[in-house]
Amino acid sequence: MASHPWTRAAKMSASLARRKFKPPIVPLENWDIVSGDLVEVVAGMKDIGKRGRVKEVIRKKNLLVVEGVNMRTRRIPPSEENPDGGFASMAVPMPYTNVSLIDPTDNKPCDVDYQVGDDGKRARVSTRTNTAIPKPVWKRRDFATRSEYNESPLDTKADVVAAVTYKATVLSFEEDVLRSLGQLNTDTDTNTSTSTTDSDAKQ
Repeated sequence: MASHPWTRAAKMSASLARRKFKPPIVPLENWDIVSGDLVEVVAGMKDIGKRGRVKEVIRKKNLLVVEGVNMRTRRIPPSEENPDGGFASMAVPMPYTNVSLIDPTDNKPCDVDYQVGDDGKRARVSTRTNTAIPKPVWKRRDFATRSEYNESPLDTKADVVAAVTYKATVLSFEEDVLRSLGQLNTDTDTNTSTSTTDSDAKQ
């Protein structure tokens, strides 16, 4: 039986046909750009030629956020500090392939490759001038570097973390409990336990 255009089945079929197929996103294996890098927009519909620092990388979606680039106006919901809410301009994610690193030698966008230095570490270099492009110091959201972090009362102290709280033993759980309570002679009972185990194995 033919489906008429006004039937529910026909409308659902037409709706599915109008939907655009979106291929699945395959995360990139290697990222040449990291947070803190200075980049320039080299592709896309707008902002070509603009530069900014990478604020965030979204590896699962092959996107990144660049300061002052790809700005959009977003509504800010009301809060305790701002009961009325409002609107604000903020940078939104853009495709990773739309930006390039800046070559420090000629201050132009460049492709990069990796080379192993004298210290045995891999370093980014410009394919055009062979100039090294060091990665920025990795910064956490709660502090810039490890040396600048101040311990809080909720942190576990380093000496507590390094303390040995468990030692391997051949004793059973019950024997280990008795030993911790001082009711078990470790040397005598350990030898006895070992001898018993050996005799059982021979039988």
